Amino acid sequence: MLLILLGTTCCSLTAKDQRKIPTNQPVKVKTQAYKITKNSLPVKKNYFPGIIPHKIDIPAVRIHSIIEPVTYLENGQMGVPDKTDRVGYLSNHVLPGSAGNAIMDGHVDTYTGPAVFYPLKKLKKGDYVYVTGDNGCKLQFVVESVKFYLTPEAPIQTIFGPTEEHRLNLITCAGRYSRSKKEHEGRLVVFTKLAHMNSACEKLMIQK
Repeated sequence: MLLILLGTTCCSLTAKDQRKIPTNQPVKVKTQAYKITKNSLPVKKNYFPGIIPHKIDIPAVRIHSIIEPVTYLENGQMGVPDKTDRVGYLSNHVLPGSAGNAIMDGHVDTYTGPAVFYPLKKLKKGDYVYVTGDNGCKLQFVVESVKFYLTPEAPIQTIFGPTEEHRLNLITCAGRYSRSKKEHEGRLVVFTKLAHMNSACEKLMIQK
């Protein structure tokens, strides 16, 4: 069983929301169908292991950032980058591009102004998220929905749990900030799905 706390997925907050994720059950996620080219995604006989992400670009909201690995902290929380202009990917979870829910997070603001994921709230269904690895493999994800959740009500299973689809979920803080609790009241989650990969990704295919 995997224990994940959503509380510090951004902004260096104190987590109080604790829920267990069953890893042996499929996640039922409603998705929007998108047209993809014949060679956009791995065929069934091949396996795509995902990439170590280096850069994320979201043209619609002018996000262009370096990605660095983060892991689970000792208390089960997801870590965040120290720098507020960087994006973190959960390195001991699903890699971007592979089957499952890959997770990235980032700060929404600082004491002096907006941080890297501040513009996420402006994303709309159909916008694109590009993730590039050091080897030149570039993945294109399409935004399916942008959701706000009060932290205790965030659907941990849907965000972090298993799925056979190739997904990337972006998380940041949202809502009012409590100075007494030193945390935002909610989380903004951008749900995206893999739509295309470039030719450099084909070299990473693993034959089953």
